[in-house]
Parts: sequence; C-alpha cells; structure tokens
Amino acid sequence: MPDCIGDVKLLKKSLAENRKIVMKADEKIEKTAKQILQGKYPKNGLSFASRLAGLFGQRLYFRKKTKRYYGGIKIDTAKCVACGMCASICPMKNIEVKDGAINFNGKCTMCYRCFSNCPKQAITIIGKQVYEQCKFEKY
Repeated sequence: MPDCIGDVKLLKKSLAENRKIVMKADEKIEKTAKQILQGKYPKNGLSFASRLAGLFGQRLYFRKKTKRYYGGIKIDTAKCVACGMCASICPMKNIEVKDGAINFNGKCTMCYRCFSNCPKQAITIIGKQVYEQCKFEKY
C-alpha cells in the first residue's frame, strides 16, 4: 500500500512512487478478478498463527485506536461548495447537505470515499491537509 492514506503522510515516498505501488496492486486485483470469473479462486494462505497475530495485532489493538477518528471528519468551509458529492458517495449515509452546509452523522467507517472524491479537496479525516486523493473504484 502507499505510504499516504490521503491526509496523513506516514513515510517519505514520492507521489510517483505511491502511484506505482497502487498501479501494481491494481494489476494484481485485475488478475485475481479475472481468475475468479473463470472459477479459479485464490487460496487462503494464512496459517492459524498468522490469523491470531492479525486478530491481536490489528483488530483488537487498533480497534480502540481508530474509534477516536470516527467522528473526526473535518471540512474546510472555505473550500467546500456544498456540491453534495460526498453525501452521494457515502455508503453509510453519514453525510448530508443541509442549508448549504455539510453535516456528519457519526457513522463513519473511514472508507475515504468522501475524501477521495471531493472536487475541492475540502475533507480530511485523520490529518489536516490533503496530500493525495486516491480513487480505486473503476466500476
């Protein structure tokens, strides 16, 4: 994955390096999707120990850490034009446009769709500024 989730810079990779990583991952996804359409499903290569490490290392540890971000969607009102793109793309229906302003309802899953599709780069979730908007959905 790239070192930047859009509004937080984690490592020191350039934008070009991040795009290369995303393109390589996209190629793998396309290849796997074609195989699945042909009835060839990928094998689950995780061992029992890997699953336990994932459970304790990710799900339990980070569960409490990410809870503080759920209500943390921030909007730069100077940039926002209340176009409603974020509201239309939110899978949780967490965002609504009311009286020319964007309102959040506290049901964010941090999918970053609103962030990645904001035409004015007015939305941040964890960080304070937009570094890169990544759009992964093609279909």
